[in-house]
Amino acid sequence: MKNARWVRLADDLTRGITNGDYPLDSYLPTEMELCEKYNVSRYTVRLALADLTRMGLIKRWPRLGSKVVSVGFDETYAHTYTSFADIDGLSSTHKRVVQGTQECVVDHVLAKRLECERYLRFLRFSNVRTNPTDNGKPVVWMAVYVNAAYSRLPDLARLNPLVLLSTLIGKEYGEKCLEVVQKISAVPLPAEAAMYLDAQVGSPSLRILRHYMGIKRNILEISESYHPGDRYALTMNMRANR
Repeated sequence: MKNARWVRLADDLTRGITNGDYPLDSYLPTEMELCEKYNVSRYTVRLALADLTRMGLIKRWPRLGSKVVSVGFDETYAHTYTSFADIDGLSSTHKRVVQGTQECVVDHVLAKRLECERYLRFLRFSNVRTNPTDNGKPVVWMAVYVNAAYSRLPDLARLNPLVLLSTLIGKEYGEKCLEVVQKISAVPLPAEAAMYLDAQVGSPSLRILRHYMGIKRNILEISESYHPGDRYALTMNMRANR
């Protein structure tokens, strides 16, 4: 089933969406156009489009077609964790640029900073997200730690710059993220982050530490994000109970 035509078609359309061939709010080709382009049956096309709908990438309307409503953010995840989606919404619009990856083992210093156990073996990503409306200006630097067993993740991250790593982990390895624990603190900007953000070392910044938890309460991912104080704002609307 892994090599079924509809799976290959769904993967190709997903790449087209995340790479910008089909931008947000645009429409995919019609079912008949996809049949002709990929030389597949209408049944195959409908299976592929149903998969994209399930992932929250498109919405379909009779006689209107398939509209791109997300370019990578997992809508089912957003539906369950609305407040987190509001905070991390830039993931679906601001491209991730991977600066480098390396394998590391958590020592006592890193364990204290990441608030996790010692001796875990991680793949460490150094990422920058850029602002598409401001000449690609970097808005956040992130150090992301994932299980070292996810060896295909570096290639997947480069091919899907608008998809959260936790979403890629779920799709590639079947490890569904069920909860995100987040801590926000005000800290001086560290040197590594300042270098990638073209900002002054020690200037005011917000640090966001997130633990992405799996179904067995295991850590799938830890991210450590640094936002310069003049490039990040969080707005929350709250209403009194009636």
